[in-house]
Amino acid sequence: MKEENKVISKIGKLIFSTLSTIAFFIIWYLATATGILDTGIIPEPLKVFNQLATNIFKGDLLSHTLLTFKRAIMGFFVALIVGLLVGFFLASISKKLRSYVIPILQFFEKLNPFALFPLFMLFFGIGEFSKVIIIFWVAVWPIIFHTIAGVEGVDKLLIKSARTIGASSKTEFFKVILPASLPDIITGIKFSAQIAFILVISAEMLSSSAGLGWFISIAKTQYNLPNLYGGTLFVAALGIAINKILNIVESKLFVWKEKTF
Repeated sequence: MKEENKVISKIGKLIFSTLSTIAFFIIWYLATATGILDTGIIPEPLKVFNQLATNIFKGDLLSHTLLTFKRAIMGFFVALIVGLLVGFFLASISKKLRSYVIPILQFFEKLNPFALFPLFMLFFGIGEFSKVIIIFWVAVWPIIFHTIAGVEGVDKLLIKSARTIGASSKTEFFKVILPASLPDIITGIKFSAQIAFILVISAEMLSSSAGLGWFISIAKTQYNLPNLYGGTLFVAALGIAINKILNIVESKLFVWKEKTF
């Protein structure tokens, strides 16, 4: 019965999201067709989708997408490695010492990445490396802090029990600490991946000659409204797809995890 309710709930959400999306585009079409919206500012949806389809089938948009994902993945994976290593290291030191380090890291986390971007370009140039660095900068903090929170949240009784039966430090880490802290770590990784994708688009708008961010930026400069709106919708669809994929991966990793809603 419980499983049936979950299936019904998922189907209901899917139907609602589909109908609401269709309704949005119908309203958009009617508003432009009747002149309520100025097509010099917001073009007809059919023009947007026709141009978007043309860009996809020509392969232009695909090449920009691959470059954007390449930059995002490079920055994200460096952040993943560094974030996990730093997070586990800080979680292993004394609480007093950690209390001195955490405020410094929180200060760095709060620094606006767009304010830092000119500095990164100054030190690392205007090429690919500066973009990867800015993505790494914003993506590393969620992983560090969620890793620390995950390790700190491990039931101390589990650790004591492992030590009582003579478990080595390696066994204690891989059999007790890592599995117990993994849900928090995965949450940090999900957030990190999402913010990496958002930041790479923004970085490409500021300084790039290719990529999805550049595609949208150049469409704005040329006042190519179908490309501008089509590119924006395409990026939004990719963002939704990334979020869905990450949620599926999480659900497969934690099949035991009860939904809270």
